[in-house]
Parts: sequence; structure tokens; C-alpha cells
Amino acid sequence: MSDNLKFYAVRSQDGKWFRRKGLGGSGDSWVDELTKARIYNKPGPARAQISWWFSNYPSYGCPDLVVFTASISETINEEERLLKARTKQEKTTGIRRLAMARHRLETAHEEVRKATNDLESIE
Repeated sequence: MSDNLKFYAVRSQDGKWFRRKGLGGSGDSWVDELTKARIYNKPGPARAQISWWFSNYPSYGCPDLVVFTASISETINEEERLLKARTKQEKTTGIRRLAMARHRLETAHEEVRKATNDLESIE
């Protein structure tokens, strides 16, 4: 079993890459940069695009199916980053809880003052 992944893209005869425009998208269907190209996980959808373009625009030429092979090049341990983020989150949560507790305490003191004043005015 191989640890390689395969990805697929569609390239026109003039070297431009097919891009995804989304539902109701506009603009050019072909772009110069590979970073803007539509990358497929399976060859079937890419082949469907090739068939559609060649059937509807035969004078444009038959686009190519380009296969990219990727393998694991580096594994990054995220534990240190997550521990740091958790510490920061716990500190922020503690500060927020303290601020809310102080606010509730001030509100409670104000209610006690009001109740005391009301009680004194009745007597």
C-alpha cells in the first residue's frame, strides 16, 4: 500500500488551468496560475470536464488530465501550540469570569442598598 495521494487538474492546450467558478459564477474558466486551478480528488469529475469542453468546443482542442502525486514530507507536532493556546484560553476565561463575578457582586451590593433604603423608608 502506497502513502502517496493523487490529485487531478485540467489543463488546456495553451497551458491554462481550469478553475472552479461556483454556482452562477462568472469570469474566465481558464487561469494561468496553478494555485487558482480546480483540483479534483478523483479523476472522474476532471475527465467529465475534459469531455464537456472537447464536445462543446472541439476547435479549442482536447484539454489534458494532469495528475499530481503527493506524499508525506513532514509531520508537525501540534501539542506545544495547543497547550499554549489552552493556557491562554484558560487565562482569558478566568479574567472574564472574574469580571462577571465582580459585576454581579456590584449589582448585588446595589440591590442591598436599594432594599435597605426601601426598608428604612417604610419604618
